[in-house]
Amino acid sequence: MIMEYIKKYLKTALGNHFELFVTRPHRAYRAWIVAFKRSRDSLTKLIRSLPSLLRTEALRRLQLQYQTLGISTMLKPLSLVLRTVIKQLIHWSGGRYRESYLYFGKAIVTLKGNCTTRHGLLLVSGTLGPGGSERQAVLTFLGLVKRGLRPLGLAVVYLRTEHERFYLSMLEAAGMPPIKFNRNTAQDDQGELGQILSIVKLLPDELQDVRDYISTLQSQRPEIVHLWLDEVNVKGGLAAIATGVPKIVLGTRSLPPYNFALYQPYMYEGYCWLAKQPQVTLISNSNAGARAYEQWLGLPAGHIQVVHNGFDFDEGLLSEQRNKRAAYRERLGIPPASQLVGTVMRLSEEKRPLLWAEIAARTLRHMPEAHFVVVGDGPLRAELQSKIAALDLAGRLHLVGYEQQSLAAIAAMDLFLLSSRAEGLPNVLVEAQALGVPVVTTAAGGAQEGLAHGETGWVLSNDNPSAAARVIARLLSDQQWLQQAGNAGHDFVKSRFGVERMLDETLQVYGPILGEGRITKTACLKKAVS
Repeated sequence: MIMEYIKKYLKTALGNHFELFVTRPHRAYRAWIVAFKRSRDSLTKLIRSLPSLLRTEALRRLQLQYQTLGISTMLKPLSLVLRTVIKQLIHWSGGRYRESYLYFGKAIVTLKGNCTTRHGLLLVSGTLGPGGSERQAVLTFLGLVKRGLRPLGLAVVYLRTEHERFYLSMLEAAGMPPIKFNRNTAQDDQGELGQILSIVKLLPDELQDVRDYISTLQSQRPEIVHLWLDEVNVKGGLAAIATGVPKIVLGTRSLPPYNFALYQPYMYEGYCWLAKQPQVTLISNSNAGARAYEQWLGLPAGHIQVVHNGFDFDEGLLSEQRNKRAAYRERLGIPPASQLVGTVMRLSEEKRPLLWAEIAARTLRHMPEAHFVVVGDGPLRAELQSKIAALDLAGRLHLVGYEQQSLAAIAAMDLFLLSSRAEGLPNVLVEAQALGVPVVTTAAGGAQEGLAHGETGWVLSNDNPSAAARVIARLLSDQQWLQQAGNAGHDFVKSRFGVERMLDETLQVYGPILGEGRITKTACLKKAVS
């Protein structure tokens, strides 16, 4: 029945080209159809792999395959149809989650409400890894510390590896180490905390670590909890409701999670349930992200507030990084006069590093002396290395891995290129412009909100690597434009993305509780749960 539902929508989208698509699909879609037929009794397991279907990279390859046949226009409706069908499948598979959240809410209501003294703000981040969300969490935390807000803490779920501790040194340098999660919950099964922990048993197995969130929140007793990213939002949101936190802020940072491989089946229904709770506020760092989450969750337009990312534009630091330009190029063996196109990104599917390499190869045809640099690491590193070899880019495309001082790498570039499929508001676009480096980006999510098209950078009209290469070559050839765009970019981001503006808007989200710079309030646990 479900297969017939999918076939019906595919026929609507493809018309006469449906049979061609069925007989000659890209392997990603063919593999999915096979997996679907074999997984009718295990839909939840299948749903976890569905985001791979949404890869624009696969659609782009389909376009290249079919464009000579004159049917490349089918791909946009195909993408929309697949997304619609997948969202419907996710909804169907969420029945047990809807039920468990309902029972969880009813159990919270039955808990005896005790008056407790609550103080301060607690921010919760999954890791301190080298991501945009993690950086904004740290900047928000340290910015509020500088404003004298107390008590204040940043709890981090995972600090196991060096990768997960990337920004730890920033906190330690400020004398504000993170709060470690309490995972020894076996000893907490008594009294009030024991009662709260007992209701976690009503949740599915993959949500049992909500106990750790509950134990951590109960030990800190914050008046406001600000959570970051989808997994932490759902698990931390459930814990905050259970422990009676009066104000809960869920910070979404990109497009909805079904766009990414990290999607988990509990997320959709978890967000839907949490959005109904009166103490919960959702925010996003881009207008595009906010509208996408509203559409996904069926929320009215404007329900999710927008707080754009903030940056501390220390002119001394920026000047210092610009002065490292020659040394950084020399370290990589890049001639001083060669034009350098670069990026800073995680080597993961949504960032599309393989597309980035293809654009570099085609740009090299127009600009034979150009060099390229990719700063970052991730699961697609080996595949990218193979792509570099296949495109004969050895010695021209420099893959340098993670850089603790990524600003020096950006300052060495003549043009910054972002090739993402999905984005919130990319920190790296703002940082590049702050350093006077013009930017080029795909029209991914909120990326378009991070620049002034034509003045500080360029938004590509499509993902075709040849077309992108022509744009890049034209911009690199126009030294006057590069100079003007670099100057304008610095002024643009400084006026729009300052950290003080971000902190002011964040405090407005928190509400009057934080208005005096010190939070002291006694509140009773309120079980306003539906």
